[in-house]
Amino acid sequence: MHYAGKSRSAEYIQHATEISYPDGPDAGDHDQDFDFRPHTIRSLDEDEIWELNLATCIQICLSHSNIIRNAGQFSSPNDPILANPESVSSAFDPAIQSSGVLFGQRGVEAALSDFDAQFTTSILWGRNEQVQNNTLSLGLPAGDVLTQETTAWNATLQKQLATGGSVSIGHSWNYNGSNIGTPPLLFPSVYEGNVQIQFRQPLLAGGGVEYTRIAGPVSDNIQGVSGVSQGVIIARINEDLAIAEFERNVHQLLHDLELLYWRLHLSYKNYAIHADARDNALQSWRVVDSQVQANGGPGGALVAELQENYLIRNEQAEIARDEIYAAEAHLRLLMGMPVNDGRVIRPSDEPITAEFIPDWGTTLANAYHLRPEIRRQKWNIRSLDLQRKAAANMTLPRLDFVSGYQVNGFGDNLFHQGQGGVGGPYGSAYQNLTDGNQTGWNLGLQYSVPVGRRYAFSQLRSIELRLMKAQALLAEQETEISHEIAETFRNLDRGYCSMQTAYNRVLITHEREKLTLAQYENDPSVHSIETVLRAHQALTDAELAYASSLQQYNLSIADFHYRSGCILRENNIQLQEGPWAVEATADAQQNFEKRRHALPTQMRRTVPRPVATTPLENSNQ
Repeated sequence: MHYAGKSRSAEYIQHATEISYPDGPDAGDHDQDFDFRPHTIRSLDEDEIWELNLATCIQICLSHSNIIRNAGQFSSPNDPILANPESVSSAFDPAIQSSGVLFGQRGVEAALSDFDAQFTTSILWGRNEQVQNNTLSLGLPAGDVLTQETTAWNATLQKQLATGGSVSIGHSWNYNGSNIGTPPLLFPSVYEGNVQIQFRQPLLAGGGVEYTRIAGPVSDNIQGVSGVSQGVIIARINEDLAIAEFERNVHQLLHDLELLYWRLHLSYKNYAIHADARDNALQSWRVVDSQVQANGGPGGALVAELQENYLIRNEQAEIARDEIYAAEAHLRLLMGMPVNDGRVIRPSDEPITAEFIPDWGTTLANAYHLRPEIRRQKWNIRSLDLQRKAAANMTLPRLDFVSGYQVNGFGDNLFHQGQGGVGGPYGSAYQNLTDGNQTGWNLGLQYSVPVGRRYAFSQLRSIELRLMKAQALLAEQETEISHEIAETFRNLDRGYCSMQTAYNRVLITHEREKLTLAQYENDPSVHSIETVLRAHQALTDAELAYASSLQQYNLSIADFHYRSGCILRENNIQLQEGPWAVEATADAQQNFEKRRHALPTQMRRTVPRPVATTPLENSNQ
């Protein structure tokens, strides 16, 4: 291989043009995924049976669920893990919200950063040389060069207050030196500076602790781009919303996991039933074939029919075995485990057969209290209600109280008294500043209002409509949940009745099979083998129906726990936030101690007001 130039080896070119793909932080942790092939019906490997109960299954799943899956997304064309990974729920979402800094997604720390003191400082040196055209302005002979040296230093510390106001303290020095003599100047070089404090407090729009906690400090641009949802309270509510959404995803994960667990249990039951049916078909074929070989049977047509029946049963058993592998792989996926680790999961828990009778009132109350969807919507309503208050505040005009005070300084030298010349009180600039003889102040009001205030009223109206929608949605959610729970009650009742019927059917068909088999063994000439096959098939169908109804009944119980919001409690799972910072704990304790010593107010009521009643008139009068 050659380029237009010096010849280079093909190996070098291939190495230089390779793309180096980055490895993830855990790139080496999944090598074991490739050690074993997936299970198939023709696999000859004798894998170890892993007896797994539901509690251990849930524990493994939660320990491997940094990324939260759900059962419906696997193999879907729009699987979000592959198509849109940023939208996938994860255990990191509450922390991501807590550490957010963007508008509308700020966490508490980012909201509190608005109140961080801001320190700024700058220093600038300069020198300028300029030929003088006349002697009138500065006293230098015409044609001489005016040389000026300047230095400007500023330092400011500004703090945003919880009331919406701001206070700043500034200190500055300006140095100016030139080759102009004395006179006309008092000093050829001089330091001029000041120490000043400024205070601004909104009195109408954007003023007050409540507004600042909800919407954050008011912007200089009253319309802004961030709305009224940037305060500490709204940021904390957003964190609670993220926690509620995370809890909802955990509920869904556990629900899907339990469904897959019982699906795998049913797959094993179905395979056992189909395997027995296959063995019975094989036994019948062998019995009739031996009779034909001994010239005691009806002929080869029946043997061919029994052989076909055996092949059908064998195919059904293979399909049932493949269903075990498919269900086990799906369960492994949800548990975050590799495709194959040399073991085959087999559920060890037996399904519930006892009748489960929940109480309607208690279940409905638990659902309204524990369902994360309800809690999330209530937090959303609380957030919109607070935003409505802040938006109503922004419909007021902007009226700010402004004030400032400064002490000026002037001197030949910055720190020490100058030697020679005119000294006195102006030898040291800092000495003159600390004497405090030259001061200045300002005090006043600033008023501004957009004529018509259409933006403010539009914002208020929009939030009010969103609040009305959120309240209506909460009512609909409660209605929806009540119907969901009602459906689970019907499913539980129907599932238990179906399970009882299917079990009785198994008992009857089992007796029928024994009688039919006994009749055929006693007199094969009167009772044909077809009656035995039909009895076998009826028993197989009855056992499959019972296994399916048993699974459906347990799925109804699992769905009941999910719909009533008790799925975490039933599985002994608790979601807990991290501990408070030490400073926050100390601050809360201090505020608590202050409230303990507060004087009781006469306006505070701890019980409802008594209802005024009037004596009923005697109806007989």
